[in-house]
Amino acid sequence: MIRQRELKIKVEASELAVSGFGGLSTVVQVAQHSGMLAQLAEGLRGLKRRKRGYCPSTAVLDLMLLLCAGGECIDDLKVLRADAGLQRLLRRTVVAPSTAHEFLRRIGQAELDALAEVRRHELAVVAKQSQEDTATIDADASLFVSGVREAQMSYTGERGWMPMLAFWAERDMVVHEEFRQGNEAPGSGALEFLKATVAQLPRAIKHIDVRSDSAWYIAEILDYCQDQGYGFSITADKDVAVQALLAAVREEDWQEINVPADPADTEGYLRQWACETVHTLNDSKHAFRLILLRRERAQADLFAGKYIYGAIITNKEKPLKAQLIWHRERCNCENHIKELKHGLGLKVLPSGSFAVNAAYFRIATLAYNLIALLKHLSLPQSWRYCTLKTLRFRLLALPAVIVRHARQLIMRVARGHPQLAVLRSLLT
Repeated sequence: MIRQRELKIKVEASELAVSGFGGLSTVVQVAQHSGMLAQLAEGLRGLKRRKRGYCPSTAVLDLMLLLCAGGECIDDLKVLRADAGLQRLLRRTVVAPSTAHEFLRRIGQAELDALAEVRRHELAVVAKQSQEDTATIDADASLFVSGVREAQMSYTGERGWMPMLAFWAERDMVVHEEFRQGNEAPGSGALEFLKATVAQLPRAIKHIDVRSDSAWYIAEILDYCQDQGYGFSITADKDVAVQALLAAVREEDWQEINVPADPADTEGYLRQWACETVHTLNDSKHAFRLILLRRERAQADLFAGKYIYGAIITNKEKPLKAQLIWHRERCNCENHIKELKHGLGLKVLPSGSFAVNAAYFRIATLAYNLIALLKHLSLPQSWRYCTLKTLRFRLLALPAVIVRHARQLIMRVARGHPQLAVLRSLLT
């Protein structure tokens, strides 16, 4: 048996330009080649007040690099500033935390609109490269807990922020976001948010579908989608009308279906049943297909009974099983939100100011989409479903020595590193 001896290590400073984040150069490469940096410089030039100092686009890029590198707060920019190899790769010093804070405080509505325009550019690049003409919009809100005085109490009893998010399901990208106070209901302003989301989509998109939970079980949303030709699938509230329809279903009308309750669960699911009817909301102009659901409880409840009931309202004409599978794929947007919170470190937002957090949150969505660009357009297909944590471990936090030779930057990586070939293909 090989015994692990005690490590006796002497730590010394080195003059070599060593980087612990050599893989971040791939993120910068994608930002440059996609035209994102040029778009940022053009949109934010109004914030530049003096000839000297950093460009606003540089501050945005450094904040995105911080998020991609795993920084938990803006003060972690100090780590990137001390990375001599990264400085050599960028050909400059990373902005200071105080500069970044000041930059965020100066962002107003015009700059937020400019950042949204950059996000539209990211979406257009992906649509052009992938020749995608369909967009399935998954909308959801999530509470970002915060104890600061300005944050309001949510319906969960916790204080925080409640941003509304819309994702492009086919490309795993943020289409639109609206930063909100914690006391705002997820369904408030739903129609305006949907219209704003559709306005962000590239012109190449010809077919639009909408999926949501019961927060969007609203007559004006359903009617608008129907009138605009959008397909939709929305979880229905179990209101009095829907409960009456469930109670009226005869036992022989239930059709057993083998659809996992969780899209990630491929075996061991409980027995489930479904049946169809037609339903009209009180304020709606149309009647829609209503799918009633029944599922066995893992453990029977003395008062609630043996089954769990639910319903989905849709204008799609997919076969029953295919419709249910497609609707439940909506749950993947919760994984996107988890990536924002844990992968990009947004679980704790950096300020007590609503405006500063709104700006930081929008920049984070740009970083999220930039990683999607990297995965969809540059990395092999097998990398598409890697989480940011996995991507950071394999590629972004890659140690390297950066040297200059014959007027060329050279990144020296350990011989035999498993991602050496991937890195070489990305940078050359």
